[in-house]
Amino acid sequence: MHDLYAHTTTMVSTFLSYSISLSYLLLPYISNGFSCHSLATGPSVRLRSSLLANTAAAKDEDEEHETATSINAESKRVTSFWKWREFDIFTEVAASIECVKMPSVIILHGFSASTTYWRETMRVLQNEGYDVHALDLLGQGRSSKPFFAEEDGSSSIAFSWKNNEAEKSTDDQYIMMGKNSNTSIEYSVNLWANIVDDYARYRQLDDVILMGNSLGSLVALSAATGDFAHSTTLGDQRDLPLFGYLAGNNSHRDEEEASKVKGMCLFNCAVGLNSRNVIKNPNFNALQRALFNVLFNVLNKLIFDNKLVLRYALDQIVTKQLLEDALRSLYICSPDRVDVELVDSFYYPAKLGGEGAVEAIRQIYTNDAGLTPMEYHEKYAHILNSLPLHLIWGSEDAVTPIHGDVGLFYCDRVANNRGGNGRTTIDMVKSGHVPFDDNPIDTHAAMIRWLEKIERGG
Repeated sequence: MHDLYAHTTTMVSTFLSYSISLSYLLLPYISNGFSCHSLATGPSVRLRSSLLANTAAAKDEDEEHETATSINAESKRVTSFWKWREFDIFTEVAASIECVKMPSVIILHGFSASTTYWRETMRVLQNEGYDVHALDLLGQGRSSKPFFAEEDGSSSIAFSWKNNEAEKSTDDQYIMMGKNSNTSIEYSVNLWANIVDDYARYRQLDDVILMGNSLGSLVALSAATGDFAHSTTLGDQRDLPLFGYLAGNNSHRDEEEASKVKGMCLFNCAVGLNSRNVIKNPNFNALQRALFNVLFNVLNKLIFDNKLVLRYALDQIVTKQLLEDALRSLYICSPDRVDVELVDSFYYPAKLGGEGAVEAIRQIYTNDAGLTPMEYHEKYAHILNSLPLHLIWGSEDAVTPIHGDVGLFYCDRVANNRGGNGRTTIDMVKSGHVPFDDNPIDTHAAMIRWLEKIERGG
């Protein structure tokens, strides 16, 4: 019971500072919008054909699919809004520095984050010869944050991060956010996996490496296994495909239907859409599960399912200083990397997200938590046992600790070769919850070693 109390205390404190204070910080807002890469239009540059040819073709064929495209000639990066259904999905694509045939890498952020904190990872992968695709998932970062209202809540606002002041403008130097449409949406890991899969199809990506941090790791697992295509939780939001573009047809491995995923690298993998999945711990008895259920229900009633409280928190409580302090608590190794760019990437989307931001936070904390990583491995053993899977874990992480359910599962899987093929590996680095930005040198060294092993066919 002492462990249960300690776990509960940690979880509650994490929720209150990392969720309300960082509430929209980590949800939709590490968005690459306010950070390192400006959307200011620069001179055109010849990028790899596999990257920009698709962009140009897409514009010619269907201009509605991609809007507000900008190119940074110096860094070879393209930022744009890709149209998924009626929603604007912010994307950043970094072209390989080397013109060699390598898999494309799709990187997926964690809870309430965005493309910004992948800043160093994108540069490293780009220099190693990979085309890198980073997305702000729906409801997060600079992407649309839909909400249902009696009156149309559509809005689009540009803000200048030169002065760090929000203001309406049509000038290209101002950073745009996706429109918040008056639409009912149900957030889930499978919804985001569906978006990632559709994006890969739209880009016509062939060989793909999926990378995810925290919640993004679960999105990668769903996309790689095609679980979203078999989901019964997406309701009438779309017609379910027979199988995923990335996962292929798991029943008939024809060439045209083979999996396009060549490997996954997961950073500090989460247990679920929210922490309710801790209740699935097989070591918990009935009393412990009941206590956790009561705890979650109370928290939801008082805070996370209470729009008035969430709105008040975002409007009146969240400040830049509060966000900076919360982020520094996650950056154990290099707290000085929590700079203005990073803080702004959380602050402005939280302030400008409107009711869509509130709705995204509410749902992520209160919706069904989905499958745990352990359940993915049990359900899709035939896929995941043969797929190269690498874990990189921050040893000092208090949000998804290595001694938690997921960390222990993967440590055991590696130590005892549970998959039977030795395809799962793990590296520990000294860092907190965001190892690739907290300790980029050690983290990326481990990442590159694994990628080189894949290239050798290991």
